Amino acid sequence: MHHHPSLPPRAQLLLERVDAWSSGGPVRATLVRVGVTVLGPLVVLAGVAMLVLPGPGLVVIVLGLALLALEHHWARRLLHHGARGLARLRSAALPAGGSRRRRLLGVLATVGAFALTTGLTAGVTTWIGSATLL
Repeated sequence: MHHHPSLPPRAQLLLERVDAWSSGGPVRATLVRVGVTVLGPLVVLAGVAMLVLPGPGLVVIVLGLALLALEHHWARRLLHHGARGLARLRSAALPAGGSRRRRLLGVLATVGAFALTTGLTAGVTTWIGSATLL
């Protein structure tokens, strides 16, 4: 593994620790590679399921991608682009130099989006639960 300057320091430290442990021999390297290859997609799939089932779906998807990023450059790129997109959304919703009215509008829009998605998730979960019981 290599140094990834776009990663937060804690994430970089974790990658370095995993890299140091896996470089302790071919068995360790294979264990990390197999673990990442098997667990990463399973965690991502669990997160996708949690988008309609109870659970923190988006967080679990990001954790699965972080696992995959230990071995796959495409996953690191995807996480990096996702983080940049979230930063752009944050600055659009809550601009640092925006007027008080603009920031209030951003907060209200953000709260509304969370309320809407939470309501939709609860509705889908209730619908799936009732369909299962029938």
